[in-house]
Amino acid sequence: MPQSTPLIRSRILARIAIAFAHRPQRQLALPGAGVVLGLLVAAAGLFHRAPPVIVVPPGYAALVNQKGILMSDFISQTESETGKSFAQTSRAERARVLRELVDEELLVQRALVLDLPENNIEVRATIVAAVDAQVKAPLLAHGPANAPTDAELRAFYDANRSQYTTSGTMTVHDLVLHIGGYQNADQSIGQAETDAAEAVYQLRSGQSIDYIMEHFGFVDSGRSDNASQLDFAAKLHLGAMLYAIAAKLGDGEVSEPALDTDGVHVLVMERRQPPEVADFSAVRQRVLTDYSQAESRRAALDNLRLLRSQARILLAAGQVEAPAGAEAPAGAEAPAHTAAPAHTEVPAQAE
Repeated sequence: MPQSTPLIRSRILARIAIAFAHRPQRQLALPGAGVVLGLLVAAAGLFHRAPPVIVVPPGYAALVNQKGILMSDFISQTESETGKSFAQTSRAERARVLRELVDEELLVQRALVLDLPENNIEVRATIVAAVDAQVKAPLLAHGPANAPTDAELRAFYDANRSQYTTSGTMTVHDLVLHIGGYQNADQSIGQAETDAAEAVYQLRSGQSIDYIMEHFGFVDSGRSDNASQLDFAAKLHLGAMLYAIAAKLGDGEVSEPALDTDGVHVLVMERRQPPEVADFSAVRQRVLTDYSQAESRRAALDNLRLLRSQARILLAAGQVEAPAGAEAPAGAEAPAHTAAPAHTEVPAQAE
């Protein structure tokens, strides 16, 4: 139990009296007692608490350990929970919400005492997200004061046209001549490519796919279903190499022979609809959303640059930070044979 102020004071006076009683033996006792007394008086003034606030200031709904709960937050939370305007809520409803806010404030204060922002990953993530949201909020609000102009949106659209391109479609036949193909189990890659080149010549001259398959031993690779499919699906089925070839073909065109792991391929494009860039007016709302998100990301990076410029950051020996917005470069670790410094101090403006 804490001791009462009179008891503490009497103990201090008793110790000072003992010091005076032994003056002949301790010549420094009196000056020492003065120093002690001065320190005690100063400490009492230093640690003396200011009188608590006993009146809730205007604009607040409550005080919890001298921490205020804003009236605006109280009103907003009440309306959110009840689905009614604050004026329409009952006294009981307001009392319930206020108790929730007080309980929440108590838990927040306890979390700070327990240093949860330092020790709890989930709390740290929530705090980071909240700070980011606070920085981005003004840019995500599309009010008249901060709405981008059409010129700004069009410039963003022009710089990111690939984001507003419609997906193309293709109907393509993928023929493959496996090595050791038609009537020749010892066929070499060179011989297969020669046969494929002849097949391409005949296809371009109007010969049918069925004839080419029967005469040269080509088979359907199974990578394409010979029906119209979106470009992303065609790329997934054909593979990156063959898709890149197919994407350059127009209606009725035949590719040059292409060697892949399973043989020599010949692509025959039946129908091709290339991707098209959507008109700005058709995607303006999407451009506005993308522009706002890009600006919010820029604001978050600017905020981090400012914080870094005001911070002193020390990296442990052998640790290296990647540039802002980039992956850590390969080989950034300190070589095993090189003695790394005890620590590395990141320059204030380094990213």
